[in-house]
Amino acid sequence: MTDVYYTVQPPQSTSETSGRTVASQLICYKGVQLYARPYDKSHYQITGLCTTDPACYLRKDLMPGALIPLFQENN
Repeated sequence: MTDVYYTVQPPQSTSETSGRTVASQLICYKGVQLYARPYDKSHYQITGLCTTDPACYLRKDLMPGALIPLFQENN
C-alpha cells in the first residue's frame, strides 16, 4: 500500500510557541486522519490533512488553522 500525503506543509514541521518547539501530531478527528498541534488547554489547531478522500479537503471544519476540541463533550 502506498501512503499519500497532500499538503504544502511537511509532517515534520514545527512552530515556535513561547520559546518552545511544538510538533504536529497525527490524530483521528471525526474519522479523518489529520495533523494537529496543541493550541491551548482545550483545543488543537489543524496543520494539515492526511487522507485520500477529496471531500475532506472541502470541509470548512477541517481547514488548516481551524481549532478542534481536545475532548468531545457528551450532551
